[in-house]
Amino acid sequence: MYKDFTSGQLADALERVKDLSPELTGPLSMLDEASLGWTSRYPQLAEPQQAFSQARHKQWPRTRTEQTWQEVVTTAAALSTALRELGDIRLERCTAQTGWGTCGLTLPEQGPCRAEKEHLAPAGSETDQ
Repeated sequence: MYKDFTSGQLADALERVKDLSPELTGPLSMLDEASLGWTSRYPQLAEPQQAFSQARHKQWPRTRTEQTWQEVVTTAAALSTALRELGDIRLERCTAQTGWGTCGLTLPEQGPCRAEKEHLAPAGSETDQ
């Protein structure tokens, strides 16, 4: 759901974390996954993304406290701020077909997709026989 968001849209979603119930771990997981894709292209996001990821992993029913929830809210806000520094841009993702569907990995600024070996050959190519 969030992986197709622009940096501004993802930042908005992260800012709204404070309005969620601490019991809803699904949206936190999806935000974590979506923000992780940005770190391979923008390494300056790695630290705030990792902090958010670690905080949201503490939100399981047996380990959840008011303190762990505040850590989630704080780290989500910090990650939101870092994403806003990029402007409102869209992350380029690989559209090649794989055995499981569209690749979807973040494309590097230069060079091929990291999962290029998993891509299917185009129909009618020499390797498609």
